Amino acid sequence: MAYTIYANAERVLVISGVGKIAMAGAVGYVLALFPKQPSPPILINFGIAGHDYEGLGTLCLGHKIIDSQSERVFYPQLPFTIPCITHVVATHAKPHVDYAGACLYDMEAAGFYEMAVKFSSNELIQVLKIVSDNAQSSIADINEVVVGGWIDQQLGIIDTLLVQLTRMRQTMLFPLSNTHQQLLEAFRFSVTGSIKLKNLLQRWQLLRGNEVLAWKEAKPRSSKELISWLEKEIDRIDFYL
Repeated sequence: MAYTIYANAERVLVISGVGKIAMAGAVGYVLALFPKQPSPPILINFGIAGHDYEGLGTLCLGHKIIDSQSERVFYPQLPFTIPCITHVVATHAKPHVDYAGACLYDMEAAGFYEMAVKFSSNELIQVLKIVSDNAQSSIADINEVVVGGWIDQQLGIIDTLLVQLTRMRQTMLFPLSNTHQQLLEAFRFSVTGSIKLKNLLQRWQLLRGNEVLAWKEAKPRSSKELISWLEKEIDRIDFYL
């Protein structure tokens, strides 16, 4: 198996490893491996990060994600009772020990978010970090035992967040129209493509209600062209909201 995975009837935990590429691959892999999970999925990047002054073990939500290489920026939506403090998360390709600026430093969040938004709604995609190092405590002092203790201390807050996200997802589960079945019959989708299509159609319904999706006018020649066109249509809607 490409990744270490723990799963039960309700939740799936995948250990991605370090870096954006490993994280993006883990998101796509686990969604393809568990295609029957509730859709749209709740996706959380839970890990450790450095910060200038926040205390070790502090739990933080990301309200803005910055890719330091591409300079792309993502804005997770937080339409719920926020259970902890929030910070900007800056993702770097290598460990970052220059703690200038009041933000969290990690190596995965941007890769996670860029992939996750292809499969779910922004409200259900969150970045949750525990502060593991700061200007007074070196990154070299991090170890599994200490991190495990920090996680144990925050399990109550993490569970509270999951409960809120689960309730919110229930309000977003619209029955899909005949369009979904028509598209599955018209094009050949991979397992990953089928998941992506379903979630894009759910986002379309969330934004446009019962408005007809005029996909035939776009004349897509393949499932990839269809998904690309639908992503652009949804992005255009988001732009004008």
